[in-house]
Amino acid sequence: MKPRHFRATRWSPQAPGCYHHRPANGPARTFMKKFLLYTLLAVPVLALLMWWLGGTPRQTQFEDLPWQVELVDEGRTIQVFGITLGETPLGELRDKLRLFPSLGLFVHPDGTQALEAYFGGVKLGPFEANLVAILDADDYLLARMIAEGTGNKPMPSGARRLDLSASGTAEALALPVRELTYVPRARYDQEIVLRRFGEPEQRLPTPDGNQYWLYPRTGTVLMLNDNGRDMLHYAPPIDFDDVRERILRGEALQPLIP
Repeated sequence: MKPRHFRATRWSPQAPGCYHHRPANGPARTFMKKFLLYTLLAVPVLALLMWWLGGTPRQTQFEDLPWQVELVDEGRTIQVFGITLGETPLGELRDKLRLFPSLGLFVHPDGTQALEAYFGGVKLGPFEANLVAILDADDYLLARMIAEGTGNKPMPSGARRLDLSASGTAEALALPVRELTYVPRARYDQEIVLRRFGEPEQRLPTPDGNQYWLYPRTGTVLMLNDNGRDMLHYAPPIDFDDVRERILRGEALQPLIP
């Protein structure tokens, strides 16, 4: 005689002698699904928060961060956001950001001129910011661009803004970026700055009560603004004395293009 095989069943007290499988608890399963979903959604947010506060998981790596400044050419210049100041042409920065800049040629009341390129609302690393490149143009080229330029818009600073001609725009894209100004949307406090940039070599007050923090070795100036947006300014270390002198003369480092 073949042995009998018995299948385990669940006994129900609802009807004596009746056996059935108990259905799963519906509300409990729904709760667990929602819990797992919310947990998965919260993980990337917590990872970004930990990174900003200094507790970045090892596997999380970001590039193009404002404190990632690399010395180049034996410390004569720097590379930041992938741009080597004094070498990288504006056209390469345009290609990196995939955005065409607003170009402006400014003539100051004292006769000095500056050629600037403005990139608004760009994303560098995980952060959004405005970026302004000051271009390295000699006096002869600037004089020709002024002669060929259009418009003559007065600025609140007293400077006049001219727009470039088509040929002037093409020439500007070939010019190297001499200095960069980075205006983040995020606000910085002193604790974050000290953790990411270190102690500044010098702190200079501004007439409106803010402070410039100076880092000559990396060509970095940080302005903490209690009533507006903070700002970082980058220049080759070999030109940093000129940047410091501009600050001491009361010249703002904020770009003229908004």
